[in-house]
Parts: sequence; structure tokens; C-alpha cells
Amino acid sequence: MSTGSLESITIHKFRGIRDLELKGLGHINLLVGINNSGKTSVLEALSIYCHPLDIRVWLSTARQREQEYRISRTPSLDALQWLFAHDLLLDREKLKTGTISISGNGSFAVKQMKATYEEIEGMFVSEKRRRSTVGDDQFSESEDEQIGESEDLLEFKKGLDLRVELYTEQLNLFNNKEANIIEDYQLWEHEFFSRASGKKEPSLLTSVVTPASHRSDIGQFRLLSEARFHNFKSDVLDLLRQMDQNICDIEILLSPESISSRFNIYIQHERLGLAPVSTFGDGVRRLLHIALKLASVRGGIFLIDELESTIHTEALQNSFSWLVKWCKKMGVQLFATTHSLEAVDALLDVTEYESDLVLYRLEPKEMQTRVVRHDWDRLKRLREELGQEVRW
Repeated sequence: MSTGSLESITIHKFRGIRDLELKGLGHINLLVGINNSGKTSVLEALSIYCHPLDIRVWLSTARQREQEYRISRTPSLDALQWLFAHDLLLDREKLKTGTISISGNGSFAVKQMKATYEEIEGMFVSEKRRRSTVGDDQFSESEDEQIGESEDLLEFKKGLDLRVELYTEQLNLFNNKEANIIEDYQLWEHEFFSRASGKKEPSLLTSVVTPASHRSDIGQFRLLSEARFHNFKSDVLDLLRQMDQNICDIEILLSPESISSRFNIYIQHERLGLAPVSTFGDGVRRLLHIALKLASVRGGIFLIDELESTIHTEALQNSFSWLVKWCKKMGVQLFATTHSLEAVDALLDVTEYESDLVLYRLEPKEMQTRVVRHDWDRLKRLREELGQEVRW
């Protein structure tokens, strides 16, 4: 698996983004802008670019915005289609085809990826009929013919023909050089998508934190175990103490009073004693989630949507100081969105060099998304000397 940082990224076509270029990326990259300017879409595009051949990553990325709901409201293939750029978003006919195009510079082997899809339809023997005939060795030829002819036993399914092309050399978009890697996938609605997961290489290690992901227990046990094995647990505790100085320890335990066999994450607290993490506020739970995710992405890319979410303003500077320190120490490149001017100022206070922090303001225009770039020096002058608004 490849490791290393990105030097630049250009999102030519992805969702509603057109020709968005992020030049001179730093260690910490902050995305700001008005609502619906494309901040979250940039993080999603990075997920796809870093895992171009893993369909499970594509699907989880397409579903990220629905994490706060227990049940996904959008069918899998529809969610996948909306990752693509379409000529006319309001014209349903245009959804039958779509394009994603992203290019980048840096140590990652993939310099450009292109993906296209076309809608298809297929006719299948119904699942109910298929189950009823499994293991029937006495199936006659006449019965076989009847199945082939009976419309009641057939069903139509919607599908996608997906093609992904990868280039390992920096290319002009308009040249005709063939891709180094071409993979074709055929995906059908109601399909168990892990069976069509595709290849995992080439890929760049990434970890994603969404505004709601800290509220789910899924994967938390594994992440905490990894932190323990990598001797990162003490630093996780340091971060949690930025929110509550009374936190002493964190463990995975099965309560002796529980009527089920389900384990939970518990926090040892000086005043409250041993309490499940679910009893603490969202701030502690989110910082724990961020710390555990960071522990799992050494040498990779860390994507955080709404960096300041649930963290009290007074804890921003200490929390961000910890985050910046460990991103540097672990060779992790951070991309984060924020709506908060306090978050911008807190990051300025805990960074020191031009390469530490770069802010990108996204400004959607009719034909493309304009980007205004502020490096650390310029951002510091704008905020500390002029008190200027930099988010929009």
C-alpha cells in the first residue's frame, strides 16, 4: 500500500464540482466556504481517488451523508450515481451516463483517474423461484422450458456498467494515451456489494471522520485495540483530558450486570467511576473517535468533515494542538472542512510554518469552482493584523 503526501489535487469532474484545483497542499489543509460550495464533496473525491478500484469504498463514500440515519434512504446504485458529474443534473435522462475525473501530484502512484458508467437493464430468474428449486435433482426438461418462458418467474433489474481507468504518469487530459490500468465492473441493484469489491491496489491509506461517525460503535473496538498495540493509548487519553481532566483510563469491558454478552468501551473517571463512553457528551466521544482514527492511518490521508463539530470553543486550541502534533509525528496529511472562524484561529495558533497550514476558500461559479488559497503567513496577516473574514 502506498504512503506519502499529496502535493496537489485537481477535481475535474465529481458531483457538482468542475475543475477545482488545490495547489501547494500543506500538512494541514482547511476547506472553507458557504454552504453547498463543495467542501464535503472534496473529501469524498479524495476518498475515491485514493481507492479507485475498491467498490466498497465507493459505496461507503456515496452513503457517508446518510450516516446519521439508521436506515439508508437512497438505494445503493442511485447513491453511487450521484458521485458522478452529469451535464444536466435536472434531466433524469442524463443520469444514465456520468463521469468522474481527478488528477494529482505527489508520492501516490496514481496521477490521474477517470471513471464512467452507463445504466443497463437485465432479466433474471426471481430469487424466490431460484431458492425453491435449489437441490431439486428431479427437475424435468419441460419444467425447465416453462421457467424460461414464464414472465411471472422473471424480473428486471437495474444495473451499472462501470469502467475505471488509471494513469501512473502525469498526462494532458486531451491526449489519447491509453490508461495503465483499466477495470470494468458490472453492478446490479439488490446485489451484495462486498462480492464486487474489486481490487484494493493501488491505494493510499485513508481514514474518514464525518459529523455523525463518532455516534456509532461499529469498528471502535478494533480501533482502540490498534491504538493499544501501537502504544498510542496514552496519547488518546491526553486528548480526552483536554475535554475532561478527570478521565483516567479507557477500556473495553463486559459489565457483570449486563444481561447480554455485548462488550462496551468504558472510561475510568475520577468522579464518576467506571462509566460507558455513551454516557459522556458528544465532545468526548468525537475526540475519542478522531484519536482512534488517527492511530489507524499512519503515513496516509486523514479526512475530517466539520472539524470543530461538538468540540467546545475553549477546548479547540488544546485539541487542535494535539491533532497537529500527531499528524506530523505519524506522517499523516490532514484535509478538513470547517464553518468556524474560531477553528481557523485555533489552528493558526498551534501551527508555525508555511507548510503547516493552508486554507482554501471554495467559491462555486457557473462553469467551475474557484479556489482562493491562503498559506500560513498570509492567513496570519489577514486574521491577526486586519481581522479579515476568510471563510466567504
